Amino acid sequence: MDYAHVLHCRQLPTSRQPLTTVSHNEVRRVIDERPSRRHLRSLVILGVLLMAALMASPVAAAPEAHILRIDPRASLVEGEPVLTTVIELVQNKRMSEITSRCAFETGNANLDCQANALEKPKALYDVFPFPEENAFFTVTVDGTDRPATFISKTRWGASYDQDGVGTAWLLVVDAAQSMGRRFKAARSVAREFVQSMGPNDIVNVMFFNDRAIVRDSKWLAKKSSALAFVDSVGGTFPAQGRTRQLFQIIKQAATDGFRELGNAGSRISVPMHQAMVVLSNGVSGSDIGSPAQSALLLKQYMTKGRFPEDNKTLPKSPVPIVSVWFPTRKMEEVFQNARQFMENLANNEIGGFYSIVRSGQGYRAKRIVTAVRRRFDQMHIIKWRVACIAPTIGQTFKLVFKSTKPAIAGDNFINVPVGIDPSSWPLDIDVEATKRAAKKSAIYPGGEVKIFGDFCWGSDHKRAQLYMIPKKQPAPASLKGQSVENARKAQKKLIEAGMVGKSLNSGDSFVEFEVPEKTKWLSGKGDKLSGRLVVVDSRAYRSSAITADKILTLRAQKKPLNYFLIGGLTFGGVILILLLIQVFRGGGGRRGRRGGPPPPHMPQAGPPGPGGYPPR
Repeated sequence: MDYAHVLHCRQLPTSRQPLTTVSHNEVRRVIDERPSRRHLRSLVILGVLLMAALMASPVAAAPEAHILRIDPRASLVEGEPVLTTVIELVQNKRMSEITSRCAFETGNANLDCQANALEKPKALYDVFPFPEENAFFTVTVDGTDRPATFISKTRWGASYDQDGVGTAWLLVVDAAQSMGRRFKAARSVAREFVQSMGPNDIVNVMFFNDRAIVRDSKWLAKKSSALAFVDSVGGTFPAQGRTRQLFQIIKQAATDGFRELGNAGSRISVPMHQAMVVLSNGVSGSDIGSPAQSALLLKQYMTKGRFPEDNKTLPKSPVPIVSVWFPTRKMEEVFQNARQFMENLANNEIGGFYSIVRSGQGYRAKRIVTAVRRRFDQMHIIKWRVACIAPTIGQTFKLVFKSTKPAIAGDNFINVPVGIDPSSWPLDIDVEATKRAAKKSAIYPGGEVKIFGDFCWGSDHKRAQLYMIPKKQPAPASLKGQSVENARKAQKKLIEAGMVGKSLNSGDSFVEFEVPEKTKWLSGKGDKLSGRLVVVDSRAYRSSAITADKILTLRAQKKPLNYFLIGGLTFGGVILILLLIQVFRGGGGRRGRRGGPPPPHMPQAGPPGPGGYPPR
């Protein structure tokens, strides 16, 4: 063993002495303290594994799908059982992974470092395409999960021209005196969000002070009106104490704003997506109800999307929170609580966002809005055909993915209203198959018609009803913008004017009807004859499409002549004629035998001639 090398590596207290002066025992002690090769190998392996774990941590989280909205409104317009879903599919990153690089900075440099890191593109997430071939979307009916049929997918950012593709922005702006000069920067951020509004976006701007919401624009669809409202609040409001219930103020703003959307729908068109933007210094003073941890409860409340929490009637709509902190230098404890409160608000898992804007940094407004909208633009709009639904207001939908790499976590809506009225949900008619059958064999008064589709009623054909619509009875041009109740009234009015056809047989995929004998439902002439009809599920009160462009219209013809009957009548007529001829012939013979030609003429005896002899 090379003792000299050991002593060189180990700085012994006697290392300055000549090697020969070091005792043998001292050398042996150094050698014994040296880690063994096995120990070193274990440490190296442990270090490699630890490093690998640290390097893998940014991608350790599985991609997650989050259902942000299930919207049934397209079914009223299209007359088909189509659900539109808004789904985000991303792989989220931990905020600590992004901001940890700023740990060596302090003061304002630390705040700016974090803001710059968070505002970079895709700083907190990676986007994934929607794997429709591996996606299963189901609705629970009578305890059974029935699969829906995938129809189409588009990106949110490429669909702004479609009805309903927009965001309802709730902007909650801190206008308390403690904001000071930072209020101007907060108002700049609010203006930038309003300026970015798309054609289907709406906005509600609220300003709050130390006690409550003090200015409320209500929901607006015009960008100019919203900008005017933001500019109308020129400064902060006077201080009203050393504490404020920040948690309660923000929660109440969210509850009032998003609950009001149900009423706003009567004035303006409500888009499918919602988001809340909180612009505040996060200061709550000594309020015991607004510690940093309470923001986690508020985030959970918004992520659940029920306003208020016990709401059982309005649709569920999870809401991303965009939290922008405007730091105010206070006592260290107050400063750190405000910082943690605002950071905890952002629900990054469903599209939330967090950033920091110091006094005089109004230029960050555009960066923040761009970062938020960039993520929203990556959301997926997926349409599904849903033939069967539960006969209740609350519905259960599940989204799962199979055989994907990496594995994707799904999502669900369990027994929540999504805006579906079971009695107005359209029946799933296979229009093309039905028209093909009618093209081969046209329908006619007194005949039969076979309708194909997915009806969910099994062999209970008594539930099925057919209504033939008179040619002079107009169908609604459109149900766009109409309420569910108006749609039901239009449906009822249309079918009441028709003639009822009797159901003969049915299954889940078809139903056969006897067509009414009356002919007033026939429309057109010659080869252009057609008939309009509506199929109704009498138990679920559901019907097929009723609008003029979607109502089921089939090839028709006049009632054909019954050749069997005609043949039978003809044959019977011939027999009758032959019988009559025979009768007439037989009757004439008998008359001839009774009144035939008279017997030969015999001379009548005259008076005797002379001598008593008859004359010669």
